[in-house]
Amino acid sequence: MDPAALLARLSRGVLVLDGGLGSLLIDMGLEAGRAPEWWNLEHPQRVSSVHRSYVQAGSQLIHANSFGGSAPKLRSVGLEGRVVEVNLAAARLARAAAGEGVLVAGDLGPTGRMFPPMGDATEAELEHTFAEQAAALCDGGADLLSIETMYDLREARAAVRGALRTGLAVIASMTFERKKRGVFTIVGDRLVGALQALQAEGAQAVGFNCSVTSDEMVGFVREASGEVDAPLVAQANAGQPRATPEGVLYDADPRRFAADVAEMVRAGARLVGGCCGTDPGFIRAMSEALGGTGSSG
Repeated sequence: MDPAALLARLSRGVLVLDGGLGSLLIDMGLEAGRAPEWWNLEHPQRVSSVHRSYVQAGSQLIHANSFGGSAPKLRSVGLEGRVVEVNLAAARLARAAAGEGVLVAGDLGPTGRMFPPMGDATEAELEHTFAEQAAALCDGGADLLSIETMYDLREARAAVRGALRTGLAVIASMTFERKKRGVFTIVGDRLVGALQALQAEGAQAVGFNCSVTSDEMVGFVREASGEVDAPLVAQANAGQPRATPEGVLYDADPRRFAADVAEMVRAGARLVGGCCGTDPGFIRAMSEALGGTGSSG
């Protein structure tokens, strides 16, 4: 899917994304400390079943299991030198599970590399890193590329440039929190300015994911709408995390979450889904709540 095709699709209605892939893999037995990308190779049928569960719940776009599929991330989890193998497998699994009419996004997350003075990363180096991952996802059948959970605009911009080398459409999200002086990433990038910069780099849609609850993200959409001349992406967490003997649980009610997502759409969001803790029940409730908002295939 080239950039024009994605924009044409979004002009016809809202696009419903999926939810927290990692959360479901943990529920299926992914061991603590084990990278989800290992399961593309070790337990592909489990990864496929998660993808299918989101499709059955109403997702119109699902993310490949490749969030940590960059070379630095894979090196840190024992998968050094296997970027192409891991990302090809991730995209192919999602493509096979998606079925007719459902889009697949190759998922690109932060590399863990830091810029000076905290580290020695450069934008040129990271652009190459993301280009390598994006090319493998493209070859595996991804329709577009989704950059998520970025907290440093420099890395996010490098990711957009690297992803655009494939010729596929690119959406880019950063993770923000509200502070006393406004909404910022943890390194101090301001919400509106960061999204405008990502659009200027060539991303077709920009927005925010993770870190906050759905009611907080409604405010993010309102702040960006009218200031950012691009379709907005919004993927909130399933409430606040709570540590329990059974693991980390989230406290949001799917119907309340869905109502907030419908409000995000009224405020201007065009690609909506969930992040940490959002299972297929959240996506199903969301799809039902959006039935009258113009979502179409």
